Amino acid sequence: MHLSCQRKLVEKNSRQGSTLFRYSRTRTINKQMEVVEWLKWYRFTINDIVSKKNLIVGTGYFDVLQGEFYSAVNAAYYGPVIQSMDLLPDCFEAEERSVSEVPEVLHLVSGRDLFGMVCLGNKPAELSHTFNEKLTSFANSDVVDGAEGSSIESENKKYVTSDAYKDLELHLNGSVVAVASRVPPKSCIASMQSDDCQDHIHVSLCSVGSRIPLGTITGLGTIPDEGSCFVYNSKGAKTHVIMKHRTLLVKHMHWYPVGDEISICECRCSRARLPPSKFWLFEPRCGMHDIGGWYVETFGKDKKGRTVPSRRYWDGFEPSEPPDK
Repeated sequence: MHLSCQRKLVEKNSRQGSTLFRYSRTRTINKQMEVVEWLKWYRFTINDIVSKKNLIVGTGYFDVLQGEFYSAVNAAYYGPVIQSMDLLPDCFEAEERSVSEVPEVLHLVSGRDLFGMVCLGNKPAELSHTFNEKLTSFANSDVVDGAEGSSIESENKKYVTSDAYKDLELHLNGSVVAVASRVPPKSCIASMQSDDCQDHIHVSLCSVGSRIPLGTITGLGTIPDEGSCFVYNSKGAKTHVIMKHRTLLVKHMHWYPVGDEISICECRCSRARLPPSKFWLFEPRCGMHDIGGWYVETFGKDKKGRTVPSRRYWDGFEPSEPPDK
């Protein structure tokens, strides 16, 4: 997730020595973990390895080989260690919820560490008043039938789905750091190509009881899986283009800055289609977020101009960037 922030005075705590805030796992809903029979032994073995029940004490060739294998399993299971939350990891996962009753839409995790969440806002998810009126009028209309009715019903279903999450909050280090509000498109007619046909996601940074506008994403929820939309800063200037495409069983979303002669991909998000969690080799971290999610990577340039993984300040403040970036 990229937060491009305007240069306004924002009260910030010192970034020095910021430790990882670990969220508790207290939940009002419990979901039973499932696993197919032929994978139970494998998961038991993995749990013994990561819990360090099987310690390697020998110095022989096979002892060293087994020790390296155990280290590799631990690295794959736990992921890289987050030393500090001053910067977001350069790669992490956004696990999608599998239970609709929980307000935590996404869990932001690195390995097994939960360092952030994307949650529904204080108000319950609901359709806007305008769209409720349109749904009611379509349902009560006697004119709509046959193919025309199917077309309108399909069009409305698309907007119902895309307007599911109207207000979202980004939680990091145990507090709300940013909020996003989605304004649905004003027109349901797909043939009209105008600004009214695009949704608008307004993103703001939370700081000491106030909200500082960061920018707007236009068209993210209304463009097809193969398309592009744009990001604008608080002054209305276009800063990024978001390109969406698909490969076999995988969705992709790439963020590119605009205005540069050669643009590098600053953020790459991938969402692979996964089998049910009972077939996973590793036990899901959370029973209510066990359907997979987005894999997020952020990039920058090193001193030689090469594209390399790059960690980002979660509040959008990049000291090395020019003020108007």
